[in-house]
Amino acid sequence: MKIVEETRTRLQLKHRPLSYCFSGWCIFTICLSFLIYCLVFDSASVSLSCTRPSPNQLNCELKWFNLLGSMEKLKIFDLQEAYVLTKTGSKGSKTYQVMIVTPFRDFALLSHVSYQENQEIALKINDFINSGQTSLLVQQNQRNYLFYLILFTLIIMAIAAYFATSPVTTCTFYKSIDKVFIERKSLRGNQIIEHPLENILRFDIQEKQYKYSKLYRAVIVLQSFKEIPINPQYTDEKSIRYAVSRIHLFLKF
Repeated sequence: MKIVEETRTRLQLKHRPLSYCFSGWCIFTICLSFLIYCLVFDSASVSLSCTRPSPNQLNCELKWFNLLGSMEKLKIFDLQEAYVLTKTGSKGSKTYQVMIVTPFRDFALLSHVSYQENQEIALKINDFINSGQTSLLVQQNQRNYLFYLILFTLIIMAIAAYFATSPVTTCTFYKSIDKVFIERKSLRGNQIIEHPLENILRFDIQEKQYKYSKLYRAVIVLQSFKEIPINPQYTDEKSIRYAVSRIHLFLKF
């Protein structure tokens, strides 16, 4: 919070919640990038279709589909086997993925499908390879997982946008008209709070404990004991204590 103007009859303070805005826009941008990735680049479903033109020849086509309906396909020859790859996360969580083995490289199916479903897919592929079947079609789908992930991302984006658009507060004390005006401006709209100076009982400094530090805000306490924060967002102690001291000197509290 800063003193932007002080005269004999007027004192004006302004608070810009830069840390809130910066953090909010950073998180919003990260979530937006992740949302685009989920919609455009992540696979929502996959299908593997194979034919057997001759007893010793297998021709397969692997297709990936995203949530927008775009498709990427790949020809696979000399399919050898399929197995379920287990991946263990840092906190012990496990994910499973069917891997298709060829002489040139391995190809992965979806990564957020249950172990049982992956086992069934791997068994079907291996049965086809080792049998005389002439065709095979297997499919996997993780649309529900992506929908829930996108919904969670949208919620985080909404919270981030709320912080990114935190209002700029201007508090002005007028001795000439015996009033205080608190104006809050943001992309969400403007708000003006007005009270006579004679209704002010005192000024408090409220603190809030965070993980590694404390932050503060200045509060006007009215005769009715109603509390009106001058700066709704908590900030550093030094600027708040200085602002409150200047208010006291100006109003001779």
